[in-house]
Amino acid sequence: MSQRPTPPWAEDAIEDPRMNAQPLEVYMYYAALERAREDADKRPVPDSPITILFKRMVGRKASIVWPYGPPKENKGGWLRQKRKRAEQSAQTTPQSQVEEKQVEEKQDTSAKDDTNVEGGSDLLGVLSPTERESAYRLLRAASWQLVFFLITTDVLGWYTAPMAFAQLGYGPGVLVYTCFWALAFASGQILWRMYMTLDSERYPVKCYADLGERTYGPTVRHVFNVLQSLQLVFNTSMLIIMSGQGLAEIIDFKFCYLALNVFFALLGAVLSQIKTIRGLGMFTVIGTVTNLLVMALTMAGVALYDPVPSQSGHADLSEPKVVSGWVPSYSSGWYEQVSGCMRAVFAYGGAMIFTEFMAEMRRPRDFWKAAFGAQFFCYSLYMLFGMYVYSYQGQYTNILPTVNIDSVLFQGLTNILGLICVTIIAVMYSHIGAKVFYRNVMRGYFKAPSLTSSKSTLYWSAVVCGYWAVAWVIGSAVPNITDLNTVVGAACILQFTYTFPPALLVGHWVQRDALKGDSVWEPGIEPGSNRVDSWSDKSRWRRGFRPYWFAKLFLMVYVLCALATCGLGIYSGVQGAKESFRSGRTTSFSCRAPGQPLDK
Repeated sequence: MSQRPTPPWAEDAIEDPRMNAQPLEVYMYYAALERAREDADKRPVPDSPITILFKRMVGRKASIVWPYGPPKENKGGWLRQKRKRAEQSAQTTPQSQVEEKQVEEKQDTSAKDDTNVEGGSDLLGVLSPTERESAYRLLRAASWQLVFFLITTDVLGWYTAPMAFAQLGYGPGVLVYTCFWALAFASGQILWRMYMTLDSERYPVKCYADLGERTYGPTVRHVFNVLQSLQLVFNTSMLIIMSGQGLAEIIDFKFCYLALNVFFALLGAVLSQIKTIRGLGMFTVIGTVTNLLVMALTMAGVALYDPVPSQSGHADLSEPKVVSGWVPSYSSGWYEQVSGCMRAVFAYGGAMIFTEFMAEMRRPRDFWKAAFGAQFFCYSLYMLFGMYVYSYQGQYTNILPTVNIDSVLFQGLTNILGLICVTIIAVMYSHIGAKVFYRNVMRGYFKAPSLTSSKSTLYWSAVVCGYWAVAWVIGSAVPNITDLNTVVGAACILQFTYTFPPALLVGHWVQRDALKGDSVWEPGIEPGSNRVDSWSDKSRWRRGFRPYWFAKLFLMVYVLCALATCGLGIYSGVQGAKESFRSGRTTSFSCRAPGQPLDK
């Protein structure tokens, strides 16, 4: 008996849980076909944002290569046509029963039928080949160059690097940033390889949680979704805090800090209405260029002017500047070194949305280029900027170097330009975070329409506004960005970048090696019936663990070490937050900005 097909209205695992409940060999079979289709696709990749900008400057027209012509040629929209056909196929007539039988026979066709570019989709046969591919590829319009800017915008957080060196010293700082860069790059490659092995038109991978569910089951999916949502909303909260502090500096603390945060949250909610990642393309280019300009201006300001003592918790600059090659002598305790390590963790935190980037790429095989280029670029800037600023400011270093310059001119320039960067980054975080919430909650429980439908506009707007409201509340409740940075880095960012990828790889390797004793699966064979044993048998576990057992054991130890680091990071962040509230430097829902001088 053949497996019941996917419902015609299903687009992802939220609408049809069976999409992530197939055996590994089924995903691998269709993923291999999908990769072959992509390799045979000779259509040009859509222009990158830089190319679009150049063409517009010289008067040439930049175009997007859609799956089958621009959307206007698909009158009524492919989603509307799909639902109409689904309703027609559901009519209980003799003819429809005959057609349903033909569909079941079609699902049992040979692998040869599935290798056609137009084949391989399973929507009860109610879609034409064109609509099948459009359903999967409608949003796949991103090039690897665009993804490079997206990753750079997501990952690049140079402003925390000086504080990390101030807490760790030169030597440990270089070691920590280099080590975490290598591990972050490896994690990105793990996610990419797993995506290429599991994603297909029939069983698409749309988010990080899909990888977790296909490896360990639905419980892991829920854990991933919760942590990803927390990380993104906390990231947005931190960016609201940064913007509020920057605005307060610009106007010389003459307006309520809490109201400034409200203003930025409203601005972010308006700008976050874009539904696709490609819609953020040009913004990410502008953000990256502006980010580099702000960094250069900050370096110039740090070299020319003294730091602001109140920003680092000092009364004045009477103490001589101190820099350290090893653990600094001015450190308050070991938890500060852990906090410094968490800054390096946060600096490379971006892997939790890599899967979303791949899901919108025309050729996901090129993702490694974007990841390597962006991560190495960020690493180089961290080394340069972190050691440079620490060398000039020593123990007076602050986590927000743009507000730690005793010059109204440089503070104004860097803060105004920095607001542009922070706004773009916050919009991207809220975009992905709102998408995760929309897909898992709004569509999963409230049956909200697909984002490709015009009916989703009101739902999407409400989710985005609610998302920014929650982020504002969190940021106002814990306005000390240093402590919030440490806790979020340990609890969420460390997991998605350093803990989950090796854990997923171990599970994937064990399942893949266990397949070597089974017969080959092909369409027409009941999924799972080709296996000679099950996971309740010791033989399958032995077959899964035996090949390269030392590598799998190393990865498991690595996961345990990452979890231990997570615990230390959370403890360090909580201790730092308690100290901040005890000393009076931090007050929840206050009109006074963190670090605001007492005489203002």
